[in-house]
Amino acid sequence: MPARLSSPRSAQLVLLTLSVCGLLLTPPLRPSAASENNARLAPVRNAADIAAGESGKPEAARADDPLPSGLGVVPGPVNGAFIERGGKSLAVYGDPSGRRPLPDTVLLTEARRDVTWAARNLAERGASIVAPEKEAELLSHPEKFWAELREKRFHDYAQQTTKVPIEPIPVSRTAKGGETLTWAGLPIRVIDTPGYTRGAVSFLVELDGKKVAFTGDLIRDDGKLQDLFSLQDAIPEAKIGGYHGWAGRLGDLMASLERLAAEEPDLLVPLRGPVIRDPAAAIARLRTRIRAVYANYLSIDALRWYFKDEHIRVKARRVLGPEAQVDWMPMAETVPLPGTIIPISNARLILSVDRSGFLIDCGSMGIIEQLRKMRAAGTLGSVEHVFVTHYHDDHTDALPALVAEFGARVHACGSLIDLIEHPGDYRLPCLTRNPTPVTGKHRDGDTWRWKEYELTILDHPGQTLHHNALLVRRDADWSACFVGDSFTPCGIDDYCLQNRNFIHEGQGLLRCLDQLDTLPGGCLILNQHVEPAFRFSSAQRARMRETLRQRIPLLAALLPFDDPNYGLDGSWAALHPYWIAVRPGESVELALRITNHSPRERTFRAVARGPAAFALSSAGSVRIPRHSEGSLPITVRVPPDAAPGPRVIVADVGWDETELREWAEAVLEVVP
Repeated sequence: MPARLSSPRSAQLVLLTLSVCGLLLTPPLRPSAASENNARLAPVRNAADIAAGESGKPEAARADDPLPSGLGVVPGPVNGAFIERGGKSLAVYGDPSGRRPLPDTVLLTEARRDVTWAARNLAERGASIVAPEKEAELLSHPEKFWAELREKRFHDYAQQTTKVPIEPIPVSRTAKGGETLTWAGLPIRVIDTPGYTRGAVSFLVELDGKKVAFTGDLIRDDGKLQDLFSLQDAIPEAKIGGYHGWAGRLGDLMASLERLAAEEPDLLVPLRGPVIRDPAAAIARLRTRIRAVYANYLSIDALRWYFKDEHIRVKARRVLGPEAQVDWMPMAETVPLPGTIIPISNARLILSVDRSGFLIDCGSMGIIEQLRKMRAAGTLGSVEHVFVTHYHDDHTDALPALVAEFGARVHACGSLIDLIEHPGDYRLPCLTRNPTPVTGKHRDGDTWRWKEYELTILDHPGQTLHHNALLVRRDADWSACFVGDSFTPCGIDDYCLQNRNFIHEGQGLLRCLDQLDTLPGGCLILNQHVEPAFRFSSAQRARMRETLRQRIPLLAALLPFDDPNYGLDGSWAALHPYWIAVRPGESVELALRITNHSPRERTFRAVARGPAAFALSSAGSVRIPRHSEGSLPITVRVPPDAAPGPRVIVADVGWDETELREWAEAVLEVVP
């Protein structure tokens, strides 16, 4: 078991769960005012109201109505539901209070560690665990996942969650859709409800003549989702892989909601948030909110350029319905490249009149081979510089080889610098294994001369948070802005949620659009995956900006936090370095980096947890201004007799009444 640290802040973290130890058959504790209001929301009158989160009050199903006899719900960071029958007790999700009588059986709807912690102690005390068939292996043998992650975290294009248990939870039996389990004579039906996780299930029972569904993270509150980044996945029907599948399981989730609605349940007991007492209205509201967000997203989706219209229509129909039509932004004007910009795979070479070269990105040895051929042919004398747009492996893999052979100086600015130099310290998509020293370290807005060119570097958080752009002006000739992968002629490139695309004024892609507005007249835009250059009109830039601004309230209605970026940014709380080698007896320093997406200053609190023999300092608390990042230091001492292998350190993170258990992780690789 991970050691629970003692500190004033750790006491605050568990205060909520320690206060919810009422009798099994009593109604749940009164929720907060916000939760109670959500529980009383009624069906809305139209789609616009639903998307905006507006509602009236229902005539029935009050939040303080009693639950069916024999059913109790213990609220906490996750809920615990208990059914008592014939002197036996069954739990769904687990016991967040840690103080309930031991049930003989626990039903789990998914295998994520941020929720299964509530069942782990029950399993250790002898309760039988029933888990989804497709996710049971993650519970029984999580060590396999962490051992494989050592290699899989590089060149990762699947983009699946790492919120996997850090210690085994033995599974007594598995469950899959279509089965009926029997416990104490009570039939428990299982339905497959994939979406938030790939293999999630829901359980349905009838109590006092009411059909009760335990739905995990499928739905919460009045019709919301916990987040969107957990839904990133491939869309095989559209031939779209995991990296390009923005919330790719939304289609599965919509089908699961339809399947759940067909059961006509009277109550939903979700994993998080209050009991849902008007399931039909909440499900309808969630489906409409999802459609509103997805239609907005697709209208300026950069992926259309690469995958063409029919593939995008396929993924649209999975979420928006069989008759879905996408209101696409018109394509930008495309322009041939100037003769002094040479395309080489997904790199671009700027040539000077003296045949020296300035390269934009270098992701493969094929690029270097082409440079060799140009040098041998006499069209290229040297490669003096290379500018890196972003850290993805297809833009950085061959940087060390380029520097070794041509002696090029490497240019970058902002947070991208550390990622180029230390990619293994992060858990982000498409990491290279090959670190490269950045010899040209700049600040946002730095301008300098190279030959007949003037260059200005921009911190450009587009396709990723850690992204740069380079504005190049050729004397008395053309100007071009190399934007990496941030735009294509049909829109913005935010199709991988793990890339950390913020939607704040002055940040993320809205900041990038602001930068495009300041470019010289007639300036070309270059994405190295797009063969022609292109230009957006002022109307197109305005449309992209307005679409993003409209997306903010749509996401706010769909997600449960005070700012929707918590549901878009899977790394808003992250331990750093992510993976670090350490020897027995050594100590290491970690930092819990927290991005406060909220519209006001907040105090975040945290508790670090690790293997029992590891000594961890308490993380404590930190006050962070709005839309800013702060950090908490954590010291970990490895025991002298620690065996080789990976060990996972996790951190609980909370603020106000919100608490997320075992949310962030780092891996200590114990080496001889």
